[in-house]
Amino acid sequence: MTGASAFPRWILPVMSAIAAGVMLALPYNYAGLYPLTWLAFVPLLVAAHGRSAAAHYWLGLLTGLAMYLVATPWMVEFLQRLKDYSLAPALAGAMVFWFLTAQLPAFLMLCWHLCQRFCGHYCLWFFPVLLMVFYGWFPVLFPLQLGESQSAFLPAIQAASLTGVYGVDLMIGISNALVTAGALQAMGWLPGARHTSGVMGGAGVLVLAAWLGYGWWALDHWDRQVSQWPTLSAGLVQSNETPSAAVPAPEPGYSRSWPPEMALSSQLARAGAEVIIWPETRYKGYFEVDQVPGAFQRAVAGLGVPLIFHDAEQQGNGGEFREYNSSLFLGPDGALAGRYRKHRLVAFGETLPLSREFPWLVNWASDYLGDFFANLTPGNDRVTFPVGGVHLVPAICYESAFPGHVARSVGAAPGSPLLVVLSNNGWFGDSRQPWQHASATVLRAVENRVSLVHVMNNGPSTVVSPSGRVLASTPFQERIGLVTDVPYTPAGQVFRSWFTQWPEWFAVVLGLAGLMALLLIRLTRRQA
Repeated sequence: MTGASAFPRWILPVMSAIAAGVMLALPYNYAGLYPLTWLAFVPLLVAAHGRSAAAHYWLGLLTGLAMYLVATPWMVEFLQRLKDYSLAPALAGAMVFWFLTAQLPAFLMLCWHLCQRFCGHYCLWFFPVLLMVFYGWFPVLFPLQLGESQSAFLPAIQAASLTGVYGVDLMIGISNALVTAGALQAMGWLPGARHTSGVMGGAGVLVLAAWLGYGWWALDHWDRQVSQWPTLSAGLVQSNETPSAAVPAPEPGYSRSWPPEMALSSQLARAGAEVIIWPETRYKGYFEVDQVPGAFQRAVAGLGVPLIFHDAEQQGNGGEFREYNSSLFLGPDGALAGRYRKHRLVAFGETLPLSREFPWLVNWASDYLGDFFANLTPGNDRVTFPVGGVHLVPAICYESAFPGHVARSVGAAPGSPLLVVLSNNGWFGDSRQPWQHASATVLRAVENRVSLVHVMNNGPSTVVSPSGRVLASTPFQERIGLVTDVPYTPAGQVFRSWFTQWPEWFAVVLGLAGLMALLLIRLTRRQA
């Protein structure tokens, strides 16, 4: 038996698919590795070339499993904290999550195989559109769009103010298609397609050059603009509480009426904060413990600085009972001046799909997910919290992963908007997840050309400029307060980006254009 025959033919494609997944995952964990994303699909596309539909699916599945195993190993610890599971059941639940999420690249590759059957060697130029559509719209529990791994590549994300993160995904797809086309041609696997590949490849290079050229210009433009803006002195409170499935008791030395966050807030107020922002935490008791509202009012009035914080909100009784995940705004006199009820609830943690149609599912979820699960009611109103001439636009935790939702909230602000995200990433332990979340929110600042304050329970809390630059950050897993100046749009120069005004236009138009082009090519080939 020769060495060549001893080497199974399936080894190389399998290794290529796994390599693609690892290359996709690493930039989510370490933002400085962003160049890998622009080449990551090449091993997969080359390995799948000329193979069956089943092979495309299984190779895509392997890529997805590798990607999410490397990018989201924190899922095991998340489930352990969720209900105090031992390692075995938490690992089993994580494996279900990884398998279901890996369907995204699996079905992406299956659809790309169908494109190949429809349009032959033109198919590579449909891959970027498919990539954009799948990573933008495929239903997953914790979305990870490709462009959100590019927060350190500032020129590449500037045009997101026109297209949203969808445009960044498209450019990543074009880059991968160009390199794949070159590789396949070099191997002689695209016979008769040299002219087409040359024309399309030249167009792809021009699009990428225009995208990045605009990015360099826009980065400089917005940096200069922001340097002239007024600033709001924001106090960020990072409480670094350890989350638990059950409602935690107050820490020794503190109480519901005087939590650790209030002690830190006193320091921030003395340091000159004009508004104080607490992160999302497990429980504050503002709506359930009688003495808490009064105690908070007195404390905040003593500080003379408005406060934004998070709590579970209960309304009504019996069949009218509703529970919301809310951000609350206390004015400088300590009185409740506004509330925002979370719109986009986390499936299986805050709401259960189809629970209203099948109420028995709620009891099942409560048994399985424990006290963490709450069948919350989504909010409807888009509100802002005014501080001086600034309108703070609140979002809670993973709402920041939905570009359209954030854009509509910013667009509804009546004056100078400033995004504020409150999140509790302590559920994910000592993992890379907090950095992944922080990187994703960078895109929200650029898309809407507004500054962003992201306050995490366990850090790193960040302040991001409209150009995507991180202006300030806090250490990870440390209880700390930070006062920092946050630039905001002057009242007479309020700007609404193209994406803020029309959030889904790019993805919808490009998706429909790709479908029409596919049908046109198919019709032309049949007539020929």
